[in-house]
Amino acid sequence: MRERQGGVSDDMRGVRARRAEVGAGTAFADQPVHNSSKISGGSMPKTPKAPKPVKTPVKTRGRPNSREAMLDAAQDVVLEGGAGKLTLDAVARRAGVSKGGVMYNFPTKEALLKAMVERVVEHNRHAHAQVTASLPDRPGRSLKAYVMNSVQALDVDDRVSGALLAALNSDRALLAPVAEYFHGRFAKLVQDVPFEQAALVYLATEGLWMQELLQLSPFTAKQRAQMVRALVRMAEPGQLAAAEAAADAGKPAPHGKATSKKGKS
Repeated sequence: MRERQGGVSDDMRGVRARRAEVGAGTAFADQPVHNSSKISGGSMPKTPKAPKPVKTPVKTRGRPNSREAMLDAAQDVVLEGGAGKLTLDAVARRAGVSKGGVMYNFPTKEALLKAMVERVVEHNRHAHAQVTASLPDRPGRSLKAYVMNSVQALDVDDRVSGALLAALNSDRALLAPVAEYFHGRFAKLVQDVPFEQAALVYLATEGLWMQELLQLSPFTAKQRAQMVRALVRMAEPGQLAAAEAAADAGKPAPHGKATSKKGKS
């Protein structure tokens, strides 16, 4: 709601490490599942590393530790057998607790699925915030962070997202937190970047994520690395206008910084 081919310099390696800290040992975005290998090349400037995230406990019904353990057990069930194997009994067996213990936290299977979705969404929201904090505060920051976070190595959240897709699609109510997250996230991406530019980068990144989630990507490691670098470049303000100007002039699009055409925002 991603192991990916490639790495785009120190920026990307730092993002990978921070993302691993956020999702380690837990169960969608940013968004936005990817193949393995290391992305080569890339000339993105080095940026300060964000401090390690400090996790703030969330008040939940029941004992938080047991609740998280049950969610971990639920994600293991889903990853091993698919969403169709997810039952309260299966979670109880996996967690080593009674069914009543599971039902104290999650009275129904739907409540369990909802909690799994909400946890994945929260992990992605936090991961995006961490990457954003590591980048210079300038226009395009949120969009660039979204791309950098989304093209990282396939993690547990991504695999759980894929496994839950069929189950979620049959219950629109369960998709409500995901839809709300997607709407809110895109609104941030277009705050300081032209809509067309943000939309193109967003759709390309989501398409890459989905193809790799389904293991249908046609790209080689080298091609993927080239595309990721292009997406990161395109997240910079002015890149779309520069590409349009270059196309009008019959010249290749610039690879460095660019300024908008007159009259373009």
